[in-house]
Amino acid sequence: MMRFIPTTFYLTALTLLVACSDQSAMPEAGSELVADKAIELSELQARLNALQARAGRIKDSNDIKRLQRAYGYYLDEALWDELVDLFTEDATVEYARDGLYRGKNRIRDYLYVLGGGQQGLNEGQLNEHYQLMPVITLAEDGLSAKGRWRAIILNGDFGEVAMWGEGPYENEYVKQEGVWKISKVRWYQTILVPYEGGWGLNEDVNKGIYVSSEFPPDVSQTDDFGSWPETFLPPFHFDNPVGRYESPTSGTEGEGL
Repeated sequence: MMRFIPTTFYLTALTLLVACSDQSAMPEAGSELVADKAIELSELQARLNALQARAGRIKDSNDIKRLQRAYGYYLDEALWDELVDLFTEDATVEYARDGLYRGKNRIRDYLYVLGGGQQGLNEGQLNEHYQLMPVITLAEDGLSAKGRWRAIILNGDFGEVAMWGEGPYENEYVKQEGVWKISKVRWYQTILVPYEGGWGLNEDVNKGIYVSSEFPPDVSQTDDFGSWPETFLPPFHFDNPVGRYESPTSGTEGEGL
Protein backbone atom coordinates (compact mmCIF):
# COMPACT_ATOMS: atom_id res chain seq x y z
CA MET A 1 0.00 0.00 0.00
CA MET A 2 1.35 3.43 -0.92
CA ARG A 3 1.84 5.81 1.98
CA PHE A 4 0.70 9.43 1.72
CA ILE A 5 3.59 11.85 2.19
CA PRO A 6 2.52 15.40 3.17
CA THR A 7 3.36 18.27 0.85
CA THR A 8 5.24 19.92 3.69
CA PHE A 9 7.75 17.03 3.59
CA TYR A 10 8.69 17.89 0.01
CA LEU A 11 8.86 21.61 0.79
CA THR A 12 11.12 20.97 3.76
CA ALA A 13 13.34 18.67 1.69
CA LEU A 14 13.56 21.35 -1.02
CA THR A 15 14.61 23.90 1.58
CA LEU A 16 17.37 21.64 2.85
CA LEU A 17 18.63 20.95 -0.66
CA VAL A 18 18.77 24.65 -1.43
CA ALA A 19 20.59 25.28 1.83
CA CYS A 20 23.17 22.54 1.11
CA SER A 21 23.79 23.72 -2.45
CA ASP A 22 24.19 27.29 -1.24
CA GLN A 23 26.65 26.26 1.45
CA SER A 24 28.81 24.33 -1.04
CA ALA A 25 29.06 27.43 -3.22
CA MET A 26 29.80 29.84 -0.39
CA PRO A 27 33.58 29.35 -0.18
CA GLU A 28 33.96 30.44 -3.81
CA ALA A 29 31.55 33.32 -3.58
CA GLY A 30 32.08 36.85 -2.42
CA SER A 31 30.48 38.20 0.73
CA GLU A 32 27.77 39.94 -1.32
CA LEU A 33 26.74 36.68 -2.99
CA VAL A 34 26.70 34.92 0.38
CA ALA A 35 24.44 37.61 1.79
CA ASP A 36 22.08 37.37 -1.20
CA LYS A 37 21.84 33.60 -0.86
CA ALA A 38 21.14 33.93 2.86
CA ILE A 39 18.31 36.36 2.11
CA GLU A 40 16.86 33.99 -0.50
CA LEU A 41 16.95 31.12 1.96
CA SER A 42 15.30 33.26 4.65
CA GLU A 43 12.55 34.27 2.23
CA LEU A 44 12.02 30.66 1.19
CA GLN A 45 11.72 29.62 4.83
CA ALA A 46 9.22 32.41 5.48
CA ARG A 47 7.14 31.26 2.51
CA LEU A 48 7.28 27.69 3.77
CA ASN A 49 6.14 28.77 7.23
CA ALA A 50 3.25 30.72 5.71
CA LEU A 51 2.20 27.72 3.60
CA GLN A 52 2.31 25.44 6.63
CA ALA A 53 0.20 27.88 8.65
CA ARG A 54 -2.30 28.21 5.80
CA ALA A 55 -2.50 24.42 5.43
CA GLY A 56 -3.18 24.12 9.15
CA ARG A 57 -6.05 26.62 9.00
CA ILE A 58 -7.60 24.86 6.01
CA LYS A 59 -7.41 21.56 7.88
CA ASP A 60 -9.07 23.16 10.91
CA SER A 61 -11.88 24.49 8.73
CA ASN A 62 -12.39 21.09 7.11
CA ASP A 63 -12.37 19.37 10.51
CA ILE A 64 -15.09 21.73 11.77
CA LYS A 65 -17.20 21.09 8.67
CA ARG A 66 -16.84 17.34 9.18
CA LEU A 67 -17.82 17.76 12.84
CA GLN A 68 -20.98 19.72 12.00
CA ARG A 69 -21.98 17.29 9.25
CA ALA A 70 -21.56 14.38 11.64
CA TYR A 71 -23.83 16.29 14.04
CA GLY A 72 -26.43 16.47 11.27
CA TYR A 73 -26.31 12.74 10.54
CA TYR A 74 -26.65 11.81 14.22
CA LEU A 75 -29.55 14.26 14.57
CA ASP A 76 -31.24 12.73 11.50
CA GLU A 77 -31.28 9.30 13.14
CA ALA A 78 -32.02 10.50 16.70
CA LEU A 79 -28.69 9.07 17.90
CA TRP A 80 -28.56 11.29 20.95
CA ASP A 81 -25.62 9.67 22.74
CA GLU A 82 -23.41 9.89 19.64
CA LEU A 83 -24.51 13.48 19.09
CA VAL A 84 -23.69 14.54 22.65
CA ASP A 85 -20.21 13.03 22.33
CA LEU A 86 -19.45 15.85 19.85
CA PHE A 87 -19.82 18.51 22.56
CA THR A 88 -17.50 20.00 25.18
CA GLU A 89 -18.38 19.32 28.81
CA ASP A 90 -19.69 22.88 29.30
CA ALA A 91 -21.41 23.20 25.92
CA THR A 92 -24.77 24.92 25.47
CA VAL A 93 -27.66 24.10 23.16
CA GLU A 94 -30.59 26.34 22.29
CA TYR A 95 -33.09 25.21 19.67
CA ALA A 96 -35.65 27.71 18.39
CA ARG A 97 -37.53 29.21 21.37
CA ASP A 98 -37.04 26.35 23.84
CA GLY A 99 -34.41 28.13 25.92
CA LEU A 100 -30.81 27.24 26.71
CA TYR A 101 -29.54 23.95 28.18
CA ARG A 102 -26.02 23.84 29.61
CA GLY A 103 -23.62 20.91 29.97
CA LYS A 104 -23.52 17.50 28.32
CA ASN A 105 -25.81 15.80 30.84
CA ARG A 106 -28.53 18.43 30.51
CA ILE A 107 -28.20 18.43 26.73
CA ARG A 108 -28.52 14.64 26.64
CA ASP A 109 -31.62 14.74 28.85
CA TYR A 110 -33.15 17.45 26.67
CA LEU A 111 -32.55 15.45 23.49
CA TYR A 112 -34.08 12.31 24.98
CA VAL A 113 -37.18 14.28 25.98
CA LEU A 114 -37.24 15.71 22.44
CA GLY A 115 -37.06 12.15 21.08
CA GLY A 116 -39.88 10.82 23.22
CA GLY A 117 -37.58 9.15 25.74
CA GLN A 118 -35.79 6.90 23.26
CA GLN A 119 -32.79 6.86 21.01
CA GLY A 120 -33.41 6.13 17.35
CA LEU A 121 -36.37 6.65 15.03
CA ASN A 122 -39.66 4.80 14.96
CA GLU A 123 -40.71 2.75 11.96
CA GLY A 124 -41.98 5.11 9.26
CA GLN A 125 -40.46 8.20 10.89
CA LEU A 126 -38.43 10.73 8.87
CA ASN A 127 -36.21 13.33 10.57
CA GLU A 128 -33.80 14.80 7.99
CA HIS A 129 -31.68 17.84 8.93
CA TYR A 130 -29.46 18.92 6.03
CA GLN A 131 -26.44 20.97 7.16
CA LEU A 132 -25.84 23.51 4.38
CA MET A 133 -24.11 26.79 3.43
CA PRO A 134 -21.21 26.78 5.95
CA VAL A 135 -19.29 29.97 6.72
CA ILE A 136 -16.48 29.11 9.15
CA THR A 137 -14.48 31.83 10.91
CA LEU A 138 -11.35 30.75 12.78
CA ALA A 139 -9.91 32.78 15.64
CA GLU A 140 -6.37 34.02 15.19
CA ASP A 141 -5.02 31.59 17.80
CA GLY A 142 -6.56 28.62 15.95
CA LEU A 143 -8.21 27.32 19.13
CA SER A 144 -11.78 28.49 18.61
CA ALA A 145 -14.12 29.20 15.73
CA LYS A 146 -17.64 30.23 14.81
CA GLY A 147 -19.82 28.82 12.07
CA ARG A 148 -23.05 29.75 10.37
CA TRP A 149 -25.04 26.97 8.71
CA ARG A 150 -28.52 26.48 7.36
CA ALA A 151 -30.75 23.52 8.21
CA ILE A 152 -33.36 22.24 5.77
CA ILE A 153 -35.71 19.86 7.58
CA LEU A 154 -38.02 17.15 6.26
CA ASN A 155 -39.77 15.23 9.01
CA GLY A 156 -42.95 13.41 9.79
CA ASP A 157 -44.57 10.00 10.18
CA PHE A 158 -45.77 7.82 7.34
CA GLY A 159 -49.53 8.02 6.82
CA GLU A 160 -49.95 10.72 9.46
CA VAL A 161 -48.07 13.98 8.96
CA ALA A 162 -45.27 15.57 6.92
CA MET A 163 -43.44 18.79 7.74
CA TRP A 164 -41.10 21.31 6.14
CA GLY A 165 -38.64 23.14 8.38
CA GLU A 166 -35.85 25.66 7.88
CA GLY A 167 -33.53 27.91 9.84
CA PRO A 168 -29.92 29.04 10.35
CA TYR A 169 -27.39 28.00 12.97
CA GLU A 170 -24.88 30.28 14.66
CA ASN A 171 -22.55 27.79 16.37
CA GLU A 172 -19.23 27.92 18.20
CA TYR A 173 -16.38 25.42 18.40
CA VAL A 174 -13.21 24.91 20.44
CA LYS A 175 -10.11 22.81 19.86
CA GLN A 176 -9.23 20.65 22.85
CA GLU A 177 -6.07 18.53 22.77
CA GLY A 178 -6.02 18.79 18.99
CA VAL A 179 -9.68 17.79 18.53
CA TRP A 180 -12.46 20.15 17.45
CA LYS A 181 -15.66 19.98 19.50
CA ILE A 182 -18.94 21.90 19.54
CA SER A 183 -19.16 24.40 22.39
CA LYS A 184 -22.39 26.12 21.40
CA VAL A 185 -25.38 25.32 19.21
CA ARG A 186 -27.87 28.09 18.52
CA TRP A 187 -30.53 27.21 15.96
CA TYR A 188 -33.14 29.74 14.85
CA GLN A 189 -36.38 28.26 13.56
CA THR A 190 -37.59 30.18 10.53
CA ILE A 191 -40.47 27.81 9.77
CA LEU A 192 -41.92 24.46 10.77
CA VAL A 193 -45.06 24.03 8.70
CA PRO A 194 -47.15 21.21 7.18
CA TYR A 195 -45.92 19.92 3.82
CA GLU A 196 -49.42 20.37 2.38
CA GLY A 197 -49.81 24.11 1.78
CA GLY A 198 -46.28 24.80 3.05
CA TRP A 199 -45.31 28.18 4.44
CA GLY A 200 -47.59 29.98 2.00
CA LEU A 201 -50.77 28.77 3.70
CA ASN A 202 -49.66 27.79 7.21
CA GLU A 203 -48.31 29.45 10.32
CA ASP A 204 -45.58 27.75 12.36
CA VAL A 205 -47.02 24.61 13.97
CA ASN A 206 -45.27 24.81 17.35
CA LYS A 207 -44.24 28.49 17.53
CA GLY A 208 -40.66 27.31 17.99
CA ILE A 209 -41.37 25.61 21.33
CA TYR A 210 -40.67 21.87 21.57
CA VAL A 211 -40.32 20.50 25.10
CA SER A 212 -39.39 23.43 27.38
CA SER A 213 -42.84 23.47 28.98
CA GLU A 214 -42.31 19.92 30.31
CA PHE A 215 -38.51 20.08 30.64
CA PRO A 216 -37.60 23.66 31.69
CA PRO A 217 -34.34 25.15 30.37
CA ASP A 218 -31.45 26.46 32.44
CA VAL A 219 -31.91 29.88 30.84
CA SER A 220 -35.05 31.15 29.10
CA GLN A 221 -35.00 32.18 25.43
CA THR A 222 -31.93 34.37 24.85
CA ASP A 223 -33.15 36.15 21.70
CA ASP A 224 -36.30 38.20 21.34
CA PHE A 225 -38.03 36.73 18.30
CA GLY A 226 -41.32 35.03 17.56
CA SER A 227 -42.50 32.51 14.99
CA TRP A 228 -43.56 32.41 11.34
CA PRO A 229 -45.07 34.45 9.71
CA GLU A 230 -43.04 36.82 11.88
CA THR A 231 -39.52 37.17 10.41
CA PHE A 232 -36.22 37.56 12.21
CA LEU A 233 -32.62 37.96 11.04
CA PRO A 234 -30.15 36.26 13.42
CA PRO A 235 -26.98 38.41 13.58
CA PHE A 236 -24.09 37.26 11.39
CA HIS A 237 -20.92 36.43 13.29
CA PHE A 238 -18.85 37.43 10.23
CA ASP A 239 -18.29 40.71 8.40
CA ASN A 240 -19.27 41.21 4.78
CA PRO A 241 -16.29 39.86 2.78
CA VAL A 242 -16.22 42.86 0.43
CA GLY A 243 -17.05 45.45 3.07
CA ARG A 244 -19.99 47.11 1.33
CA TYR A 245 -22.46 46.38 4.09
CA GLU A 246 -22.14 46.80 7.84
CA SER A 247 -23.72 43.56 9.06
CA PRO A 248 -24.92 43.10 12.65
CA THR A 249 -21.94 41.02 13.80
CA SER A 250 -20.38 40.08 17.07
CA GLY A 251 -16.98 41.28 15.90
CA THR A 252 -15.30 37.89 15.57
CA GLU A 253 -11.69 38.12 14.52
CA GLY A 254 -10.05 35.61 12.25
CA GLU A 255 -10.17 34.21 8.76
CA GLY A 256 -13.32 32.98 7.07
CA LEU A 257 -12.87 29.65 5.30
